[in-house]
Amino acid sequence: MANKLQQEMANEKYEGQAGNGKVKVVVSGLQEVISISIDEELLKDDKTLLEDLLVVALNDALNKSKEAGNNAIAKLLGNMNLNLF
Repeated sequence: MANKLQQEMANEKYEGQAGNGKVKVVVSGLQEVISISIDEELLKDDKTLLEDLLVVALNDALNKSKEAGNNAIAKLLGNMNLNLF
């Protein structure tokens, strides 16, 4: 059951964005970075701004992935009907 959940999570993709979509990051449900997209316009700007936008986009994508994983685990545990008391 856990292996099936892990496989499903590996196939899921979550996108994080920053700078009004000028920086996009896609991660898997296992929180591995799949891709990073940067608008050409940002390459002309300050390096620090780009670095900050990358951090925001990465955290956005990772938080979406974590939330989905937590929801999947909660659903799995809920289906087990663990009556401990």
